[in-house]
Amino acid sequence: MSGLDERLLASMNSRLRKVGQPIAVLDLGATRIGCLIARTTDSSGGFELLGYGQQSSRGLKGGVVIDMEGLERSIRLAVEDAERMAGLQIDSVRLSASGPSVKSTRVRSQIDMSGREVTQRDVLRLMDQALTEGRNDKVQVLHAIPVSYAVDGNDGVRDPRGMFADKLGVTLALITMAKPVYKNLSMCVSRAHLKIDSLSAGAFMSADAVLVEDERDNGAICIDMGGGSTGISVFQNGALAWFDTLPIGGSHVTSDIAQGIGTTLPAAERIKTLHGSVAIMGDGPSDLVETPKIGDDGRLQSCRMSKAELSKFIAPRLEETFELVSRSLSTSGLGGKVPRRAVLTGGASELPGVRELASRVLAMPVRLGKPIKAAQLGEECASPTFSTAAGLLTFDHARGGDPKATQKQGKSDTGRVANAGVFGRAVNWLKENI
Repeated sequence: MSGLDERLLASMNSRLRKVGQPIAVLDLGATRIGCLIARTTDSSGGFELLGYGQQSSRGLKGGVVIDMEGLERSIRLAVEDAERMAGLQIDSVRLSASGPSVKSTRVRSQIDMSGREVTQRDVLRLMDQALTEGRNDKVQVLHAIPVSYAVDGNDGVRDPRGMFADKLGVTLALITMAKPVYKNLSMCVSRAHLKIDSLSAGAFMSADAVLVEDERDNGAICIDMGGGSTGISVFQNGALAWFDTLPIGGSHVTSDIAQGIGTTLPAAERIKTLHGSVAIMGDGPSDLVETPKIGDDGRLQSCRMSKAELSKFIAPRLEETFELVSRSLSTSGLGGKVPRRAVLTGGASELPGVRELASRVLAMPVRLGKPIKAAQLGEECASPTFSTAAGLLTFDHARGGDPKATQKQGKSDTGRVANAGVFGRAVNWLKENI
């Protein structure tokens, strides 16, 4: 984050942070829906985890709602579990969503400065103009992140305030979601009697939770391996430079196991979780695992398989995943500026051998990323599976909200969700106070 962003946030912190305020986050994944409830403990982003709940995701496929009643029920059950543990009820959530409809684009905008000094108001006017130019009727803007500013055509400026310029420009990275998908997700949450405080891209929240400052500044690729999709976030010079979502994830590995063995999807998921590995292991008696198959009568029958044979159903799909990541990076437009180190997170990244496979396919150092800003999550929730939820918890109060992005939801007169955004509130606040 640039000095400009830090100073803007500092001016807004008193309004955006309330110590002791309960915060609830809801992560809508393809295979799992998770709800975390926490309470802020200080103004610097500390919190206490009060409760959490998980449920199998029903009604979502590829990030798209296919069964509104099923998704509503999954949301209700996850929230109820978290409320029961926390001992309190919630009425609003910070929401994350993922899937192939979540994409990013770049917008370049410029305003005339007539040789005068750049002020904070000028910067916000420029960002507001760029955001307006990047919007269209088919997509919903989830995040708007300045990649860099330009002063008289000289790009790479982090903080243009105080400089004199004839022209002031900005390159804005917009993360968007298809508007029908956005409306259907919002409707399901609303039917569960919950208001949406913010809607964020899951992979971007995961990256925010697991990347260290050095990785943001020097450049890193965060690969969020979810159940139904894989999100790619590329950071350069402290800011998001590029984002993409691939329609492939852990559920595809589960499907490959189910078809290869001839078993049910729930059984395949259990086999993958308990015994799945990318590495080829020995074929001794100690390496045999239970892999029940569907018999002639349609029932599961006891069967065993070596871990080496099981890995043959897992490794090809994950290798394909990283090949698609590599191909996606090559079309990012970043050229030779693509960072040469990666961080894996998400549930599918926890399979043994995934990190080594990713390093080999991508030809770069790779580490496994856990939520680093959320030590208060405890052992059960401080895993790559909860990276998105951890990011939702820490994103706003670790940095006081993001004027570059997170869209705030409010009810319109018709009861539909409308965008205001922390970015919009920052603009309005500065107009009133500067």
